[in-house]
Amino acid sequence: MNGPDGAILPAGTPILVEMAPPATDGSFAFRVRSVQVNGELVPVQGTVRVGDDVAITERQVSKGGDKGKVITGAIIGAIAGRVLGGGTRGAVIGAAGGAAAGTIAAARNSQPERCLPAGATLFVTLSAPLIFP
Repeated sequence: MNGPDGAILPAGTPILVEMAPPATDGSFAFRVRSVQVNGELVPVQGTVRVGDDVAITERQVSKGGDKGKVITGAIIGAIAGRVLGGGTRGAVIGAAGGAAAGTIAAARNSQPERCLPAGATLFVTLSAPLIFP
């Protein structure tokens, strides 16, 4: 990075960037906090954007407890089937229905997770002068 007054930050200069709350469209949002100069962190202000050529992956991730929801649904369904439908057949049908309900509950208990690949390019644009110590 070259400044208008001739100051140079070489490639590979450590920059502290942190995650910010996601944008309304769910895209990544970052804040630049500081630049390391001569071993010292210097506060900065600016914006950060992800490079256009970065392949962002998205997947659904469980918040936890999915297995328990399916098992609990099956147990409750089996008991209800036995009581309401009577006999082994009612218990089996109830267990299947309960497991299906537990699976649906588990699926609703997931959230999207977006991932940047290792080495992804981030661009930082300073909005205020970088003042060296």
